[in-house]
Amino acid sequence: MSLNKITKQISGTEKEAENNGRISIFSRFKLTTELTLLVIIVFIFIVMTVATPNFMTTYNIGNLFKQASVIGIISIAATLVIISGGIDLSVGSLAGLVAMLVSVMISGNYMAKPILPAILITTVVGIVIGIYHGFIIHEIKLPPFIATLGSMIILRGIVKWISQAKTIANLPKSFTTFAKLSLFNSIPSLVLVWLAAILIIHIVLTRTTFGRNIYVIGSSQEVARLSGIRMRLNIYGIYILAAFLCTIAGILMTSRLSSAIPTGGSGYELTAIASAVIGGASLSGAQGSVIGTMMGTILMVMIVNAGVHLSINPFIMEIVQGALLTVAVVIDMLRQRRS
Repeated sequence: MSLNKITKQISGTEKEAENNGRISIFSRFKLTTELTLLVIIVFIFIVMTVATPNFMTTYNIGNLFKQASVIGIISIAATLVIISGGIDLSVGSLAGLVAMLVSVMISGNYMAKPILPAILITTVVGIVIGIYHGFIIHEIKLPPFIATLGSMIILRGIVKWISQAKTIANLPKSFTTFAKLSLFNSIPSLVLVWLAAILIIHIVLTRTTFGRNIYVIGSSQEVARLSGIRMRLNIYGIYILAAFLCTIAGILMTSRLSSAIPTGGSGYELTAIASAVIGGASLSGAQGSVIGTMMGTILMVMIVNAGVHLSINPFIMEIVQGALLTVAVVIDMLRQRRS
């Protein structure tokens, strides 16, 4: 490849990433998947409100968004990795590990440590796991799929070992009360944390050099290197940030459930990836947004919630979720071929 061609490729990729960063939320709603998802969500909401009297209630809507908040934060973590051209299968297991660790430390039946030190320790553990992922993926050159698949199994085993396959309860009320708080008696505290994560990561992706680098790396790592992007720093940063988000989700999950179970976070990695892909993230990398992921998360959680209210067999709902993911991936493949 000639120097001129390389230069054009670099400048073209950088321009594409910069344009991704400059598109506002409102203009994206006109151009991308978000508008379609919004229409589908509103349609399901209207149908369910008419079909069952228990759907449009304060309790159900609040419960729906509380569940979406935890999964939504994990989905943002998965989105960051997917945009960079990788994939993280350990996000659910990491959230489960954090939930178990913080529960064991603050539970009156175990260590009964103060809440703040326990949260700080689990946060450090999450960041260390993110560093580990960055190391084996960048330094060892292990494919992200294999690296995080191994982590998923390891972390799930650690959770069962720590808990001895038992549920950890008897958590301090000062810790579990947070999930019950709300702003103006209408917006749950968990939703506020989720919205804060959406806003912060949206700014990171659209207004910072690090965010633009994520898109360039997802487009082509060779182009990223040739354009002067520091691959080690950025790869580590992506997986550390993803692990940090999963840590927050794990802590919130524990506060919401008032306990930790050995299977906590199990299956969340698939829901997170599905939410990201349905929201417009490409498994080929360089495409995706937290706004789309937010919409994908709401859709996934709403479908499950609707199935419960309609008394649909949960196994059928799993089939529906899998079909949605398959359709989203097929659409992404067709879009990639067309472009």
